Amino acid sequence: MSAYASPVRWRELRAGLIAFAILLAFVEGCPIPPPDETLPWQQGYVSLIRPVQQAVMKPFAWVPRTLRFSQRWALFQAADPDRFRLEVIGRGTGGQDRLLFRAGDPDHDAYATLITQRRIRGTWNPTAEPPGQYRAFAWWLAQRVFADHPDIQIVWLRFERVHIEDGVPRGTGRYAFDQYVYRGRR
Repeated sequence: MSAYASPVRWRELRAGLIAFAILLAFVEGCPIPPPDETLPWQQGYVSLIRPVQQAVMKPFAWVPRTLRFSQRWALFQAADPDRFRLEVIGRGTGGQDRLLFRAGDPDHDAYATLITQRRIRGTWNPTAEPPGQYRAFAWWLAQRVFADHPDIQIVWLRFERVHIEDGVPRGTGRYAFDQYVYRGRR
């Protein structure tokens, strides 16, 4: 009978540790707004919950820092209103520029079905900076443009900074992440 006591105790201990971890995750993950974002109507309940959450989590504050995990998440996430919009420009032999593609612009949608395809979009869609594949994507797209337009000598990709207001992107006239590809050069 003593041979079975140890596994039973281990199961009980394990169940207790799991329940404790769930409780801590519940307390730590309670979705309350940060102090600088608390709205006046939220003050009442947030002022009650935050000190309890901090007191319960204080002895365990090392866990997320040391093990690098957390239950924190935003309940209602929203995209940053300041984003980027890809433009693809072809420069002809005479030096004239031709806007071939601008994201979300039906007047400049050459290559839209190719560029906006979900498997391709991840290679160029930036957050704070372009993804690592952006340079290879620019070269690949430029080869398509060169094949379709023998008069184009340079393909220029850039991102216009836009501000999204009421669901409509508005250009700012500021650009970032310029990438030039020259015909015949790698």
